[in-house]
Amino acid sequence: YSTLGYSLLLQPGKMVSVGTDRVTIKGGETYGCIDMEAFLRALAAAVPQKPASLVNYRRTAAPAPSPERPLAAADQPGDQPLTTRALYAQVQRVLTSDTCVLAETGDSWFNTVKLSLPAGADYLIQMRYGSIGWSVGATLGYSLAAEAQGKRLLSFIGDGSFQVTAQDVSTMMRFHTAPVIFLVNNSGYAIEILIHDGPYNRIQNWDYTGLVKAMRHNGQGKLFTAHAATEGQLAEALQQAFSADKADHLAFIEVCVDTDDVSKELLEFGARVGHANSR
Repeated sequence: YSTLGYSLLLQPGKMVSVGTDRVTIKGGETYGCIDMEAFLRALAAAVPQKPASLVNYRRTAAPAPSPERPLAAADQPGDQPLTTRALYAQVQRVLTSDTCVLAETGDSWFNTVKLSLPAGADYLIQMRYGSIGWSVGATLGYSLAAEAQGKRLLSFIGDGSFQVTAQDVSTMMRFHTAPVIFLVNNSGYAIEILIHDGPYNRIQNWDYTGLVKAMRHNGQGKLFTAHAATEGQLAEALQQAFSADKADHLAFIEVCVDTDDVSKELLEFGARVGHANSR
């Protein structure tokens, strides 16, 4: 899964494998008690620089907007239906060195890696095993650690993934954590639809904000919820979630996008995994 069906076709005889404490040359001779960081630093100093790929990337990549740059009048969000691209364009503007980004399995992978993180910001992704639902529990744990460092966590979680481990939001409120959770409601398991479509990938829609409010029993915990189906609604929700008086609130923003509104990277990923699974 994590290698897309071993499509890389790595040849051990042409590979130097670097582990945490050992290095293997061409699948045979192995050197132990070698620290990975020390090895990579020595390797970087020994090999000549070949920056062609980086130069080409910088030439073609569009510059990311500054988080402090206000929206131009023509870009002001309004009643347009919310799209994935508009979602992350608005998120980009609220990122600071004191924010952390956490991405759930699925298209959140490919969309969050395109964000331009300010220096000092953190990023978490669990792509190796692709465990759907991982992010909700991870949000609980990491938000506690991040807040101890004066940072705030932004988690991007699909509706299907959220339904697997939603109960952890209750524990977040119990321990007074204050992450900003973006519940991306695209009416199902979008990543699974692209791998192998079927009726099992469509899920029962929940009243997500109502569910989270129900977890705040007897007013325990500080909570802000919003539902955003348009660009304007998202802009308003972000303004409130990141206001000074909501800094200590768990912010839960349900953002609604079309099921087919996915990244080109997910389209390719789904096709490759689907092909590997069919062999």
